Amino acid sequence: MSLSSQDNWSNLALLRLNAYGLGINGFFLSIDTVVLPVLVLVLAPEGLKNTSLGVLGVGGLAIAALVQILVGRFSDRTRSRLGRRVPYMLGGCAIVCLGIVGIALAPHYWVLFGVWIIVQAGLNIGYGPHLALIQDLVPPNRTGVASAIKILAEAVSVVIFIWISTRLMASYDSGRGAHWLWAALLIPGGTLIAATVVSSLVVLRRQVANTPVQPTVEAHGGMIPALHPQLRRFLISRFMIVAPVFVFQTYGLFFLRDKVGLHDPVVELGNMVLFIGAGIAVSAYFAGWASDRFGRKPVILAGSVVAAGSTWAMLLAGSSMEVLVIATVVGLSVGALLASDWAMANDMGTSGREAMHIGVVNLATIAGAATAKMIGPGVDLLNRASEASGYSALLIGCGAFFLIGGLVLAPVRPDLRRAPV
Repeated sequence: MSLSSQDNWSNLALLRLNAYGLGINGFFLSIDTVVLPVLVLVLAPEGLKNTSLGVLGVGGLAIAALVQILVGRFSDRTRSRLGRRVPYMLGGCAIVCLGIVGIALAPHYWVLFGVWIIVQAGLNIGYGPHLALIQDLVPPNRTGVASAIKILAEAVSVVIFIWISTRLMASYDSGRGAHWLWAALLIPGGTLIAATVVSSLVVLRRQVANTPVQPTVEAHGGMIPALHPQLRRFLISRFMIVAPVFVFQTYGLFFLRDKVGLHDPVVELGNMVLFIGAGIAVSAYFAGWASDRFGRKPVILAGSVVAAGSTWAMLLAGSSMEVLVIATVVGLSVGALLASDWAMANDMGTSGREAMHIGVVNLATIAGAATAKMIGPGVDLLNRASEASGYSALLIGCGAFFLIGGLVLAPVRPDLRRAPV
């Protein structure tokens, strides 16, 4: 049964609800952005570093896509004393924590690949059902702010953990000992455990105390309502918005080293992510607030235009200061984009199929991430043809994707009715 609170959801309560996402994203992005690239440099040939990193990412994301759809369907139908979502959140956290040991001890690239597949499965077993909680529990007039707090919390956690990971992995990369790698894994892992406890307690309390206000499957005479009729267009837009974000995340370290030519790219990556994350944190809440009052599409379109322009400006960066200034503008625009876009995703959800709907939405997210990973061989090929030209092509393409992604949403109407099937 889909439940929603009649009580006022304070910002602190919304933050607690989104704590699990904070833990998951802090863990995933710190490992994916910093730890895995450094380990790939150790375990894979130098000339195939982008290809090896891409294969690692695509394999994990393929598992993520499969898990999200399957688990979303099961979660919507689950009836247990812990509700529909909490059992999956707890199980996913446990699998991820076991995977930490495998990442730290992997002796070869393909062992690392296998362990990362397992970790990605655990991440998505818990994360997919968790993402349905805004639809489950939060009133419609707080959806924008709830989505913004989700983006803000995740951005802050990502900034903190990536910044910490860059410092720890820089020490590991310089040969100071494997304990630095363990620290880079255990800190976000411990935070994930704490975040799981916080969100689970909030969900258990709210889903018992609240009364249902949204129509259930039974209200449709036993027929399951269909997903939103314009969901396909939204998925195309989301794919185009998300793909550039993962490009920055995946190839940021190599871009700073090979294109900008910075002396200490691992540390500078941490600084760049810090400024991007700060921009996202500043803009996300205000974008969510604005989208609740003025609509989602104007905020998304403005964010896509600024994101495109600032991405293209990164082509001109030649120093760490220029990178940080441009990164701040990128962060501000991406924060507005992600917060309002996620609010629209929740607006288009279907009662009784919340986790299934979110699983489908996340297929576009995963497809965007997979596309970013898959272009690694192309980047290597262009770089061999002309030094660092692959990174220039990446930035040009990312800017175009941001812009087109915003424009594609223009005809979408989140309030269209979904007929039962």
